[in-house]
Amino acid sequence: MTDPQNKTYTIKIGTSDFKKLITESTLFVDKTLLIKSILEDGHEVILVTRPRRWGKTLNMTMLEYFFSVPVHGDGTLNTEEHLKKCDIFSKLKIGEYPNFIKEHCGKYPAIFVSFKDVKAKRYEELERTVRDIVYQIYSSHKYLLHSDKIDGIQKTLFKKFITKEFDLSELKKSLFYLSEMLHRHFGQKVIILIDEYDTPLNDWYAQQFIQEGTSPAENERGFQDVLSLFSGILSSTLKDNTFLEKSMLTGILCVAKASIFSGLNNLGEDSILDNRYAEHFGFTEKDVNTLLHTSGLDKNQKISENMKFWYNGYTIGGLTIYNPWSIMNYLNSPGEFKAYWVGTASTALIEKALIQDKFQEKIQTLIEGGSIEMIADSKMVFSDITTSPNALYNLLLFSGYLTASSVETPRGGTYRCDVHIPNREVLEVFEISTTQWLSQKFKIEVDEYDAFLNDLLKGDINTFTQKLKLYLEVSASFYATGPKNAEIFYNGFMIGLVSAVSSRYLIEAEKESGGGRVDLMLIPKPTAKYRNAVILEFKLAKLGEDLAILAQKGL
Repeated sequence: MTDPQNKTYTIKIGTSDFKKLITESTLFVDKTLLIKSILEDGHEVILVTRPRRWGKTLNMTMLEYFFSVPVHGDGTLNTEEHLKKCDIFSKLKIGEYPNFIKEHCGKYPAIFVSFKDVKAKRYEELERTVRDIVYQIYSSHKYLLHSDKIDGIQKTLFKKFITKEFDLSELKKSLFYLSEMLHRHFGQKVIILIDEYDTPLNDWYAQQFIQEGTSPAENERGFQDVLSLFSGILSSTLKDNTFLEKSMLTGILCVAKASIFSGLNNLGEDSILDNRYAEHFGFTEKDVNTLLHTSGLDKNQKISENMKFWYNGYTIGGLTIYNPWSIMNYLNSPGEFKAYWVGTASTALIEKALIQDKFQEKIQTLIEGGSIEMIADSKMVFSDITTSPNALYNLLLFSGYLTASSVETPRGGTYRCDVHIPNREVLEVFEISTTQWLSQKFKIEVDEYDAFLNDLLKGDINTFTQKLKLYLEVSASFYATGPKNAEIFYNGFMIGLVSAVSSRYLIEAEKESGGGRVDLMLIPKPTAKYRNAVILEFKLAKLGEDLAILAQKGL
């Protein structure tokens, strides 16, 4: 594509295949130094948790491509392919370490497994999906059936996996068995890469949370079955595996439910509150500046400012981090600043939690640009989300909807931190949730709520006033719980009003005018349907005060 500065470049949006990206795209961010960091990490097993679409899968396919031994169909070394991949990496950042490439590139048998598409409403369906994944992995190593280094018993076992005749206990040990066979064939310990390890657990619980008609006991039984399957796979693969050289897992959350990493004492974890892998996931300020320069957009200061406003705001390991998915999508269509990351995956669990009454006060604080204090614990317990605000804030923090502005040294695995909404793109999620919460309180659909606001904007004050009275009567039960809840409701109403029109109106609050300050002004932008400017003044009446006199005073 050609940018406004007439530079031509190619972007592969959405590709998670490193080899395809590096050979077909001319605009990308080089994260190859992650390879060196992995091998230098003292932990045998490394878990990196980051929000979705932050480059986790792309980094994992990069590791697989770098480490894996390229072979012909009979399992012998493919020298041509080996030289080709070494040449590719020598031209990237890792190429600054030629001896490292010589020693490690293409020298390890590698197992790559991704659980990102393992989603199902019933356990049996989920298990079948995992079986298919194992079958595909074994099929990619069929040359082992002809290896003179694999004995007959192991070949018989291998055949069970490529004919899908293995039982549940064999499924749980499938990756361990394969690592042993690969080690015997190559005489080298194995690199095991497990991408999106937590997706099946996240998706399972989210579906049960939003699903009507299933009992908590039934949900818990299903969750325990899913948990048992994946804890069995992970523990057999990663715990005391003498054939393992190094393993890396990625996910969004570190699942806390006791046994998921049972007895795994060689695990090192890096979350968005840690710093070891901060520069390797997401885009740093330097990465973004390089992209802007390469694409010829660095000459426009406003673009850089808007990128910060829309897509950065994350602080990880002392670095300012941008959302990589949004940055690349913007560069693919320069000039369109909008929410690219929001809506790229199911967020049903978050959406349902955000419209619960108990969370509204803190959510409104966040929307207004404030921060809240929380205890952050990367080990997530899903069942707490419905009852514990702190559990919800943890989900929001580790999923990329909040970021920490200050982090205290961890105690017992937890951190005390202040969190806030990182940028404009994510703010939209919270604003939409407030509108949905209000429509739920008013007992109307969201489009009816929008029509109600349009009555105000087009100047039909009588209709707006009549509807407002009706809606407030319907929602009166919320006021009955006390003045604090009434204030939360009123404040939410104003946030809903402002957020619904912010793209079409210039919003000014507490602006000096005449002999005082205007509480709220809505000034139409060129894109606004109606040309009326709206000035709103609010008055708080104490019990017994004359509302008409107070309103006149406001005018």
